[in-house]
This record gives sequence, structure tokens and C-alpha cells, in this order.
Amino acid sequence: MKPLAKNENAVSVNLGGPLAHYNKSVVPLPFTAIMYGRGISNSTTAFASVHATAMLFGNFQTDIGVCQSIYKQDSLGFGLTVNPAINMVYDKWNKNFRAWPQLDVNIYKDILKRKAFVYVGLTNWFELSAKRAHGERQPYHALINPHIGMTYNTKKWAYTLECKFLEMNRKNQPNVVDYVGIKGRGAVGIYLNFARRF
Repeated sequence: MKPLAKNENAVSVNLGGPLAHYNKSVVPLPFTAIMYGRGISNSTTAFASVHATAMLFGNFQTDIGVCQSIYKQDSLGFGLTVNPAINMVYDKWNKNFRAWPQLDVNIYKDILKRKAFVYVGLTNWFELSAKRAHGERQPYHALINPHIGMTYNTKKWAYTLECKFLEMNRKNQPNVVDYVGIKGRGAVGIYLNFARRF
């Protein structure tokens, strides 16, 4: 959500996923990702990630991009960032490759004497393919995911809790997974992120 300082590095682990009904309970699907970022300047951070859960199922998934500060007001502890990225998946079983351009837009506000910040934004994936699985027509070309979260920082660590409304513009039934959505659309997702700066 915020760029790193110039030449600063960070490694993070992200845990969580969309909420689903399972065995009379509601649980987040256990998606995991490992990310590395480096501050190119004080306003630009390059990052790349590997999605560990996807690898367990034969899919190599990564996203590569930048976090770019667009506006920053230090006196108010307020800022705007954008994260253009490309999300790519290679399915080793079917020898299939897919890619989705992604653009995140975030507004953040420092709180707790700048030890933490809250943020709100949109994650936008763009579907370029005219067909989806089994040759079906692809009706959705913009996957819109609003989110809200909070990050707490110590000297070297950052802890983030985030809630997303995944694919808010899509009906979630019928589906193999019984997602917890809002008024029959999308899925609510809960995520934890642990980052170490060095």
C-alpha cells in the first residue's frame, strides 16, 4: 500500500482467501503467497510474488509490478498509491499459460502516531481472454475487488489485516464452492500479511 524507502527490502507472507461455507462453519480458503519488494526510490517499489498454494496444485502463479506513490501529504499522513502489475499463471498439467493485467488504487491515512495506517482501495483485474474454462464465453472482463485494511508497523516488521469483496460484479451461484458473498454476489475475503523489512 505504501512504497518502501529507497534501497529498502521486504519479504512478506500472505495468508487467507475468500470465505466459504464448510461443514457448518465459515472459513477462509487457505491461499498463501510469498512476496519480495525493493525500494527503487522513495516513491517507487518493485515487487514480485509466488503463490505457494497454487504450486501445490501444479500451477506456477506470480505477479510482478510496482507500487507507485502518486500523492503524499506528510503533514496530514495521507497518500494515494497505484500498483500496476501483471498476474501470470502456468498450468503444468494442461501446458496452459494465462496473464491478467492488474491495477490497484489505494488511499491511506497514518494513525497511532504513524505506527500504523488504514487504507481503502480497489484491486482491478482485467480478463483479456474471450473464453473461459471449457470454451465458454467470458462475460466478465473487469474483475473489481474493493478492499479495506490496516497495517501496524514496528521497527522491522509490518502486520496487516485486510478484508476484500472479491468479484463484486459477479453472481456467486451456482458454484462448486459455497462462497460467503453479499446479496448473492462475489465473496468476502479475509487476509493476514506478515512483512519483514531489511
